Formats: sequence, C-alpha cells, structure tokens
Amino acid sequence: MTFDSLAKLYYKDEKHYLTEYEKRYNAPFAYHIDFSVKQYNHKNAYDAFYYYTEEIILLVEKIYKAYEEFLYVIHSVPPVVLQQFSLLSILDEVKSTNDIEGVRSTRKEIRDIIDGVAPSNARFASVVNKYHSLLTNEEIVFNTCKDIRDFYEDFAHKEIIAENPSYELDGKIFRCSSVDVVSPIGKTIHRGVMPEENIIKDMNHALEILHNPQLPVLVRISLFHYLFAYIHPFYDGNGRTDRFITSYFLAKHFHKIAALRLSVLIKKQRTKYYNLFSVCDSEINRGDLTPFISGFLQLLLDTFMDTIALLNRKNAQIEVYYNRIKEFAIQDTFLVDLYYILLQAALFYGQGISMEKLVEVTKKSKGTIKSRLDSLPKEHLIVTTNRRVKYYKLNMLMFK
Repeated sequence: MTFDSLAKLYYKDEKHYLTEYEKRYNAPFAYHIDFSVKQYNHKNAYDAFYYYTEEIILLVEKIYKAYEEFLYVIHSVPPVVLQQFSLLSILDEVKSTNDIEGVRSTRKEIRDIIDGVAPSNARFASVVNKYHSLLTNEEIVFNTCKDIRDFYEDFAHKEIIAENPSYELDGKIFRCSSVDVVSPIGKTIHRGVMPEENIIKDMNHALEILHNPQLPVLVRISLFHYLFAYIHPFYDGNGRTDRFITSYFLAKHFHKIAALRLSVLIKKQRTKYYNLFSVCDSEINRGDLTPFISGFLQLLLDTFMDTIALLNRKNAQIEVYYNRIKEFAIQDTFLVDLYYILLQAALFYGQGISMEKLVEVTKKSKGTIKSRLDSLPKEHLIVTTNRRVKYYKLNMLMFK
C-alpha cells in the first residue's frame, strides 16, 4: 500500500494536508532528526523527520526475501562466473556513476584500469580501485567529517581539481563558498548547506544517523544518502562520493556484487531517483523524509531484482552453450572444462581471461593449458593482447 507525500497531498486538499502534517510529525513512530530542510529560494525551513509506514515495512521485508533469492542464484554459479561478473559489475558501476554525473568516460579506459594495464595515474584509477576494494573487504572509515574528507581526497578530489582547479576545497575540511545543483537547462534547484561550520554540524548529524544501531540499517543508509546530497559538502563529485559510501555500507551488510550494481539501476531510473530529492527538498513537504526512504528502498529492491534477472539470463545462456560445447570436446574432460571457462569469459566480462587466471582456476600448469589452447580450432578462440598481457575467450560465432 503506497502513501501520498505531503507535497502531493498539498495539491489535493490544503486543509487536510496541514492536519496530516501534524499527524505525521507527532506520530508515535515518528523519528525527529536534528537537521533543517529548506527549498532553494523559499522562505521557510522545516525540521526533518520520518515515520514508519506500512510501505517501508513491506519494502524491507521484500528486500530481505529478494536477498535470499539473490544468494541462492549467486551460490549456484561457478566461481569463474562470479569472478567475471564481479569485474563486469565494477565496470558497469563506474561507467554508470560517471554517466549520472555527466562525466565522460569510456568502457575501455575503465576496463584497462580493472585489468591492471592502465598507468597507475590514469583517469578514474582511484574510483575504480575503490570499487574494486569492495570485493576485498578493505576497511574504509567513515566515522567523522575528516574521514569523509580523507576518503574524498583520494577518491575524486585529485582528479577533479586536475581538470578544474577552481573546485579545490578551501575550507578546514569542506568548502567555504556556496555550490548549486542545477537542472539540465541551467536552473538552480538546490543550494548546498552554508557556511562550512553548518556543513560540519549537519554532516556530524548525518554520520550519527548512519552509525546509529537503534535504527534499521536500510533506513539509516537511505537517510544518509539523502542528507549527504542535501549538504553537498564539496564543489564537485558529491553524487559519486555519496553513491560509493552507500555501496560500501550495502557491501558490509549484504553481498558485495549487489552493492556494485546500485548506480547501474539508478542510471536506469534516473528521473525517479532525482524526483525523490526534489519531493523531499520541497517546502510543501515540510521536512518529511519518509518519501525518500520508501523511494530509495524501492531502488534497492529493484537493484537486487535486476541483478538476479541478469544472472539468471546469463546462467540460462551458459546452460545452452555448455551442452553444445560437449559436442566439440566430448572425449577430453579437461578440454570441456577449458571450453566452459572460456565461454564464461566471453559471456560476462568480455575482456577474456588471462593465462595467470586460467592457471589459478584450472589448477593446471601453464604448459598444459597452452597445449590445449593450441589444439583448439582457430575459429573457436579469440586472443587479444593488452599491454603485453594475453586474454583468451571463446568466439561465440562458433555456435552460429
């Protein structure tokens, strides 16, 4: 059962809208936040709050049910599939988060960083490496404002000021001057918190919420995502940083691959995503962040379901092609296994798989693998070289 936001109720019945605001604000399960919400270019600011609706409770339940299904699918796929899909997810996530912000990037330059063949100072290297760290359980501290700044320094700040020196941070921790969020037509739709002392104060409150064990983890992750975007502590790179922090905490509480596909889904639903912010920023919504929580939970649910659907499609493809593979190498068990691995490398990440990875996965010597590869018909194998590293994958045209 969905509920109407206060912003929506305002246009239906203004008298009932005011009564409903009081009812929601003073509800037994209302949670009041030490944070003020004010729409750009409007007069009134309102204390932020949210309350637990039936919709929020049902969405949380659906997310955990979807997560059970997600884990079943993940555990049913071979290790190589998981490894290849993880790399694909990093590539898709970085490309998507850049696209959302209007930052130009290519899949090739991101892929080269993932594969370790790009220079260490390549553009987006720090962003890609941070997302890759989600797979390794690397601990990143986000306890204080300084922690946020230290992370941002390595994650985005250096690359941002290399392209535009005017975006260099000039405060003790964050920015000193104002920053606006503008629409595609150049209209200001939000102005970040000012001055810096208020940025620090509000960020401290946001971090308290993020780490509050008395709040459901999905609710506090959703709230922090909104509050960080509202505060807008940097001159540029706020959205990318906000989405990474969300992915980091999702990876801590859920499976890492699900956390690596958040921006992919947000890009697909970009209009809906930005509308969540505009509704909650609106003066007539009076600081009620409930619509953002429920909307963001729906995005998380859609992320899980979208990932499940993609993995199921890939699994179905693998099953079909695997049966065909047996026709090519029916008398050589290892060759069947090798074909299978090369198939997975072609269907998922696409770059292929290196000899080093083939040795790791098959537990065979380099010489044994090379002799089998040499025995394959030339039209079955695609070999590419990237900075002296060879990658192998099956030529899918062999199934035509």
